[in-house]
Amino acid sequence: MSLHCSVAVGALAIAMAAGVSVAQAQEQAESAGASRAQSVDEVVVTAQKSGVQALQSVPLPIQAFSGEEMKERNINNIGDLVSSIPGASEGFRQSVGSRFYNLRGAVTQNGDSPLGYYLDDVPFIVTNFGIAPPVRFVDMERVEVLRGPQGTLYGQGSAGGVFIFHTRDPNLSEMEYAVEGETSSTKGAEGLSYGANGALSLPLIKDRLAVRVSGGFSREAGWADAYYGPFDGTPDEKGVNDAKNDDLRVVALFRPVDNVEIRGQYWKFRPRQNFSGFTAAVDPPYYQNTAGQQGFSNGDFTLWSLAATVNFETFSITSATSHLEGEFGINLPQSPSGFFSSQFMPKMFAQEVRVNSTTDGPLHWVVGASYQDGQGPQVNALVRPGVNINADNNTITENYAFFGEISYDLFDGKLVPLVGARTYHDDRSFEDGTTFVPTKEDVNTWRLNLAYLPSDDLTMFLSAATGFRPGIVQSRVQVESLGLAGVPASVALNPESTKNYEFGVKWRSYDRTWTVGLNLYQLEYTDLQTSVTGGIEGVNGFANFGDATSKGVDFEVHWRTPIDGLNLGFVGNLNDSEYDTVNAVVAAAQPLLRPGSRLLNTLDKNYRFDVNYSRDFAQGFEGFGNLSLSHSGDRLQTNGFTARPYDLVNTTIGVRRDSWELALVGNNLLDERGPTFVGTNGPLSGSGPTPRTVGLRLRVTSQ
Repeated sequence: MSLHCSVAVGALAIAMAAGVSVAQAQEQAESAGASRAQSVDEVVVTAQKSGVQALQSVPLPIQAFSGEEMKERNINNIGDLVSSIPGASEGFRQSVGSRFYNLRGAVTQNGDSPLGYYLDDVPFIVTNFGIAPPVRFVDMERVEVLRGPQGTLYGQGSAGGVFIFHTRDPNLSEMEYAVEGETSSTKGAEGLSYGANGALSLPLIKDRLAVRVSGGFSREAGWADAYYGPFDGTPDEKGVNDAKNDDLRVVALFRPVDNVEIRGQYWKFRPRQNFSGFTAAVDPPYYQNTAGQQGFSNGDFTLWSLAATVNFETFSITSATSHLEGEFGINLPQSPSGFFSSQFMPKMFAQEVRVNSTTDGPLHWVVGASYQDGQGPQVNALVRPGVNINADNNTITENYAFFGEISYDLFDGKLVPLVGARTYHDDRSFEDGTTFVPTKEDVNTWRLNLAYLPSDDLTMFLSAATGFRPGIVQSRVQVESLGLAGVPASVALNPESTKNYEFGVKWRSYDRTWTVGLNLYQLEYTDLQTSVTGGIEGVNGFANFGDATSKGVDFEVHWRTPIDGLNLGFVGNLNDSEYDTVNAVVAAAQPLLRPGSRLLNTLDKNYRFDVNYSRDFAQGFEGFGNLSLSHSGDRLQTNGFTARPYDLVNTTIGVRRDSWELALVGNNLLDERGPTFVGTNGPLSGSGPTPRTVGLRLRVTSQ
């Protein structure tokens, strides 16, 4: 702990080191049309860790969503967001507090996540269990999503892409506030759902020190019934899967001199739900064989972070320190008196220091180092008559990395080559009541990128990049179960590596009415890690079983139509993922895993169509609305079931005047039930969308 404290103190020392003023400015582009002229704010991002950049000029497959855009589209969490991301889908929903997402074939149900998640400038990492952060977008400034391997700047956990969540900063000069309340009704639910949230930003010392407090709560009525025994049409309890979600965020922003900025943050989020995200059937939704026992899924996470940036005349130094603690898991009742319980208590300390150039010259660079020290204790129990399996274990990691990227502007910045590299070392150990298994990993990743930017409205790039995911660590019971199924496995798996080749183009018309994006990619996996059915009932495991390739195309089209206030958007992905080689022993034991067969748990396509409209209809009043249709293709699962395609239709219709806003919100208007992930109890079991929900939302804001 003394090392962690000294690093944090060092971050403050760096931040107070100098006094040179550097101004931050957002780029703004002037758009001129033949029939109209208007000013359009340029969308900016910071994903390349080298300062603010215009989204249009970033030579990567990247999307950015502003907080206001997500609010108007009723996007409140990652689950709502994925339909707007080409190639993204929810892979698995164990509970309200532990959800997993896939991107371009990057799939996980255990082990470190193949997707990186960053809350502002610090990582969200649960060692050996790749869940996404269960954050609500209560006070979000924007979300940036990078698709494909990001192994040089973001390291492990970014083999498939990165989600970066930027929350609102305190305002150093003015007070800001926002208050929001909502209520809704879900088909089949026992009562109304409701919630409230808000934010307050106060300058304590004008232009130097400010704090921002935000957070809220939501209560969702249960809409699935429970049967103490098998399903008979007369439930013993109704609406048992009610959920609660609370969060609180406190941020202090200190700018002692013009070129130094220090940001401290405390963030707590607590998602809880009775029973789990899995039901015995999704239509009608119910749980069975509970024997009158109460199931639950819980989550309780606390994140502390301290970030400091010093701007010098030609470069900036950034230090980001964080400590994450959590507890989450599930308890599933089983008739007549058994249960399965799995609880996780992760801890992770993370530190990153980086330096990046800030000059307007042709040379641009970023270099840095990171350190992480964490563990992921698990308490697992399967209890049935005659069965009592305890699989408590812990995964311990201490790792460090050095990374950097450098680019050079040729021909006045029209041609920009970039080279990046990262070297990573991990000491990772597995331990349970009788065993301690240490492992070491040394991994090098790289990126080569060539960008062509002939104008402000056209960006083209060619890219080759690598990434990796640390080897899954599993219990002896899981290894034994796989052995009984004829699958070779070990406590610690080999790392999974990826290599991606990509061509991308971004174009927008001179008047900014049209924006088009296209990406062609080939993503190659080596030493794939996947879930495999075991020989002991209810105990599955993981194995390295071969190589695979995903080929696909991402596309985006946005049109600001000639009808004032009417905008159309279409995003999507077509993907073909197949196994190239499979371990012969694994293929014999698992018939679904064979060369040429479809990569498990991957979508063949997804797309989303949006219609947005806003118009002033009376003095001081503005009407606005959004209608979206999202489609997710089918996917073959490890258990042999195929989750069929499904469609979701959502809408938001509202009116605003000055700081007031009232909106009617509808989710899953077609009442799609799925399942989106099929369980083991038959083709209708598993997890699916929340049934049709309609509600009202009231906002008052000065932001």
